[in-house]
Amino acid sequence: MRKLYPILFLGMFLCFSGNIFAQISQGGIPLSFSDEIITGVVPNIDVEAPDMEIIKAEDALANAKGMAYRIGVPAKVNINPMSSGIWDYLPDGSAIWRLKITSVGAEALGLYFDDFYLPDGAKLFVYTANKQFVLGAFTSFNNTKSGVWATQMLPGDEIVIEMFLENANDDFRFDLNEIGYFYRSTLVSMPSEKSQSCEINVICSEGDGWRDQIRSVVKQVMRLHDGYYLCTGSLVNNVGQNCTPYVLTADHCSVDQSGTTVSATELNQWVFYFNYAASTCSGTTGSTSQSITGCSYCASDTYGSTSTGSDFFLVELNNSVPTTYNPYYNGWTTATSSPGNGVGIHHPGGDIKKISLTSAISNAYSTHWEVYWSDGVTEGGSSGSPLFNQSGYLIGTLTGGWSACTVNGAGSGTGPNEPDVYGKVSSHWTSNGSTSDKQLKPWLAGTSSTTSLTGRNYCTAGLNDMDYINANISTYPNPTSEELNIDFSGYHVENSSIQLCNMFGANVAESQSGDFEGTVSFDVSNLSPGVYSVIITTDQGKLVKQFIKQ
Repeated sequence: MRKLYPILFLGMFLCFSGNIFAQISQGGIPLSFSDEIITGVVPNIDVEAPDMEIIKAEDALANAKGMAYRIGVPAKVNINPMSSGIWDYLPDGSAIWRLKITSVGAEALGLYFDDFYLPDGAKLFVYTANKQFVLGAFTSFNNTKSGVWATQMLPGDEIVIEMFLENANDDFRFDLNEIGYFYRSTLVSMPSEKSQSCEINVICSEGDGWRDQIRSVVKQVMRLHDGYYLCTGSLVNNVGQNCTPYVLTADHCSVDQSGTTVSATELNQWVFYFNYAASTCSGTTGSTSQSITGCSYCASDTYGSTSTGSDFFLVELNNSVPTTYNPYYNGWTTATSSPGNGVGIHHPGGDIKKISLTSAISNAYSTHWEVYWSDGVTEGGSSGSPLFNQSGYLIGTLTGGWSACTVNGAGSGTGPNEPDVYGKVSSHWTSNGSTSDKQLKPWLAGTSSTTSLTGRNYCTAGLNDMDYINANISTYPNPTSEELNIDFSGYHVENSSIQLCNMFGANVAESQSGDFEGTVSFDVSNLSPGVYSVIITTDQGKLVKQFIKQ
């Protein structure tokens, strides 16, 4: 699909990629991997593959119209542990159920449930037949009020489901009604479908100064009526400063090739990926280990159906974002004056997170900003991604455009000097209707007259940002005689520095700088006995912790 045709501003969707999996799961290893008692042959269910000639024809027509880029289609099934699979009953009263599912030719498979409930103590794993990729353990924590649930995709055309019950007589609900058959733009087709060559990894120096905003951006794999699609969204702050997990994206991301708008059930099966980014400037892969499944509708316009409005879609995630995901909730402004400089942060072509720089944001349309890029562009899959002004405030969400790394043929109207358009937050605010489900303001500002709000990091009751960081970075042992350890496992810091100083403020060890997670150690054996300070400088401020050298 090419991104946009004049002024219809239609969809930008693409793919999923990654190689490590989790969805607020509890980790662990399936019991069948190690328990020699479990030896039964796992039954297999063959799911018929779609007619790919029909699928290709449908996708070609959608692409010619500039519509959504579909990456998979649903295959209806009726699978329940009471009628399918094999049970193993163990001596301690527990039980394990397993089933293999095959759909020949799929690049990846996903599971979609219409009634899902696990009792306390139960564990669910899903893994590839070769046991190379494992999802789970999922537990009662993953239960939803609606009973609707989904997993992210796993590579290949064979997967195994394994459910452990602590008590074989425990009640559960497990109705698997749909297999997601993913046929293109999946993790197994990378890197041939990576984004264009001029895109910039967010870890590169161009991302300096935007580290908070980078952490807000998520990749969305979306269940719509006729299949599975992808867009980009971002977390947004609200005046309550309570870290309600609102994600803002584009309305056209909620409409499929046939023009059908997403349902509440389908929203419960959207998957949001956090921190899918390379760890080096030249890196080509990232981890998909942090994700959340499911959301509920808050507000939108009707751009995806009518091509009118500012193209916004606001949802609330079904789960709070874990602090281990290191989330950032974007600040925003409803200002209407042209900001000049800014950046876009997005997942082009379903790739790892990228950043594009602009010095030309103009008021070309009443509902949309027009943006020309100086570095980077946008692509299919970038739709719904945030545009930030020079002060770091979110001012728009991507509808589409004509930008590309290279000119795609004479008279194509695409290239590095062509613009993109972003729906304005100021237009999202109250311009698309008089009810709360057509306005952004009731959700982010309530009855307040606030027109701009700063962003914030995570939420813990009674703690502001710096208090939270301080509480989640520890030093040990204290007192110490040989080595001082600084533990960042509770909070990862980026673009930061660590100094060890004496009581007069003089450095007593070589400083360290960069991004920190896990444990950082300093040899303090040569220091004289006394009280010293650890000074940690972060983007949010400066922390000082003291330790005693024995």
